[in-house]
Amino acid sequence: MTIPQPTDLPILLTDADVLARVRTLVGPACTDRQLWIMFVDGDGRQAPVLMPISDLPRHPDPGRVTNLARILGGLHDELATDLGPGSVILTLERRGPDSTLPQDREWAQALTDACIAGRVELRGIFLSTRGGVRRLL
Repeated sequence: MTIPQPTDLPILLTDADVLARVRTLVGPACTDRQLWIMFVDGDGRQAPVLMPISDLPRHPDPGRVTNLARILGGLHDELATDLGPGSVILTLERRGPDSTLPQDREWAQALTDACIAGRVELRGIFLSTRGGVRRLL
């Protein structure tokens, strides 16, 4: 199966478009505790970079969240276009139960805080487990 490149894909207009994109590019979990970051410009086009961050701890630590906020803040101007400020899509990938765990909620809050601190719009936070992908926030 050939996975489409983000630049070949349609723009992301709706929440359903975003969920479908995460399901296509990340899919069901095959590794444990990884964060996927997708960058979307102000026109709704996904950047060609899909950035995985592996070896996430079970619970977020302030240092990682601060570093992520800095990275996102540094990309704020790069994502902006005449139509909008740009955004990110974040997906937590982990093995284990398909249900939402307390640490998933902790990570979702920490990632939301990082986006706020980095002044980057958040298009959604998703959870990828072996059972598939679903929206957390």
